Amino acid sequence: MPEISNEQLIEIITREVMKIMSEGKNEIDDKSDDKSGMSAALVIGNADLLPPSIKSRHNILGIESYTCEEDIVKFEKIFLTELSLTELADIALGRNTRAVQCAVISGLQNGTEILLFDSALTFRKKSPSMSRGFYQLLEGYVRTLQGFGIKLVSGQTPIDKYTARSAPGGELPEGIITEAVAVSIVKKSSETTVFLKKGTVVTPSARDVFLHSGKVIEIV
Repeated sequence: MPEISNEQLIEIITREVMKIMSEGKNEIDDKSDDKSGMSAALVIGNADLLPPSIKSRHNILGIESYTCEEDIVKFEKIFLTELSLTELADIALGRNTRAVQCAVISGLQNGTEILLFDSALTFRKKSPSMSRGFYQLLEGYVRTLQGFGIKLVSGQTPIDKYTARSAPGGELPEGIITEAVAVSIVKKSSETTVFLKKGTVVTPSARDVFLHSGKVIEIV
């Protein structure tokens, strides 16, 4: 048997160690990608809009996984990240005309937990220019869904909120928020939540502006 130099021995050992590490990494990756053991959740809309904490705990499946009413029993939860105005209205009125509406209504009948994310309520971003009557109609549909037991939640994580508040030029409003100041804030912000510094006073008329604009006040 020919002699092996120290350099060759080190090279062989290194190659074997790298091979073992690579195989171990692939095994870990395969396990992390396997979500078959997790509870299934149906997402209606873009799954990328879900917080990472939710995606890591569920096997997220799209609307194509729902083909009939009987399918609903395999989903522990339903997440609504995007809804058209027609879908919003149909669900509120109990019309199961298409797959999305049918899935949500089936979920309500089955007692499935349903979460409606603020990303699905895109009409709120247009509220400053929208007919007040039409806006109130749409908000009425949202309240109806909440009355059904559907939970309205924000897709923002605490990290998102911190980043938004720490962004350049993102100083928090403070002092006294009058109606005029509220209108200015609404025009400048496309976010659903308005962050105000602790101790800020919001006048009743300013609160009405935020309410009609679909904004939620959060004191930080």
